[in-house]
Amino acid sequence: MRCFIAIELDNETRSLLSEIQKKLADSGIKGNFTRTENLHLTIKFLGEIDSAGFISVKNILKKVSSEQKSFVLTLDKIGKFDRGNKKIIWAGLYRSRELEDLYYAVNAEVMKILPNGDEKRYTPHITLAREATLPADTLNYDEIRHSFRVSGISLMESTRKDGKLVYLRKAYESFS
Repeated sequence: MRCFIAIELDNETRSLLSEIQKKLADSGIKGNFTRTENLHLTIKFLGEIDSAGFISVKNILKKVSSEQKSFVLTLDKIGKFDRGNKKIIWAGLYRSRELEDLYYAVNAEVMKILPNGDEKRYTPHITLAREATLPADTLNYDEIRHSFRVSGISLMESTRKDGKLVYLRKAYESFS
């Protein structure tokens, strides 16, 4: 199964991001907007894992979460990654030492079981739209000032259901 480790968002944060997506669409941006229920913050993309890998990743979640404490993240701004003439539009976050520590702890453990899974640089963001086209290639949006609490991490499966991309929680571990 195709999996990733993520921070799931609370309903208030998802609702806010959904409203931002509507404003972006109203401004003329076209693209594949992330469904509200799929909005999340990826910690580590794993790719295809088998049942043994699944059990190993669940153990990683337990180990890492037992070493973490709940913390708060704050949304910062709307930005874009260029992918040729298409863009990925995202909501960024203010720098968080706790998030960085969480990422490095997860990454170190994952590298023990998936040694080819290292990333060059972790850029925390919440994807709002893929394959986006922007009028005049500009993205004008005020800064966001919204905070939310992070109390655990999830192992998510990326799959299709009735032709739609869905992310299913396969495991969750609360922070100590």
